[in-house]
Amino acid sequence: MLKHLRTYAIPVMALILIIGLIFWRIGYLERTNISLSMEIGSTSALQNGEEISLQNPVIWHENEPCVPLNEVGRRLGGRIDGEFLTIQQNTVKTVGFVQDNVIYTPVSYLQEKRVMAARWDKERNRVILTVAPDEIPLTRRWLFWRHRTVRGLRVGDSEERYLDLYGSPSARDEMIADLLHVTVENGVVTAISMSCYE
Repeated sequence: MLKHLRTYAIPVMALILIIGLIFWRIGYLERTNISLSMEIGSTSALQNGEEISLQNPVIWHENEPCVPLNEVGRRLGGRIDGEFLTIQQNTVKTVGFVQDNVIYTPVSYLQEKRVMAARWDKERNRVILTVAPDEIPLTRRWLFWRHRTVRGLRVGDSEERYLDLYGSPSARDEMIADLLHVTVENGVVTAISMSCYE
């Protein structure tokens, strides 16, 4: 019996370790792939599909939306040190204006500096910020067994929720537009699939 225990103990322990590492990796990718969808003028927002409340809303300033930089940076897993914002090893100088003791930064600046994916959906009056370099492969390979995308979209969600998470077709990131395929019937998401570049 001791001989059988020695024969199978190491392979079983290795299998348990591998499964543990897979779950850790999935959890790590889910924690580091973050998306915020915020309506201009509202303190309600969606973070990876979950409803949250912001302390300060996105505001309209000089013909474009501006985001509360400290709060948005923190929610996207970044930090502000003096004059610099760092998110996932990307560092940029903080730019903007102060209103009511809050630093606001134009969405166009975040787009230009590519510290995150920043989209302004004019049709839906929303700003969508995403720090998700692994969004496509993670969604395709790992999360569909949990039946949702990185941003929190699930089969059965309303079309409105889909548009809130990913924006109108004209406002979507080109890669998402090419690779994310969502079927909507009677206002309800009925299928989600991901393509991949050949």
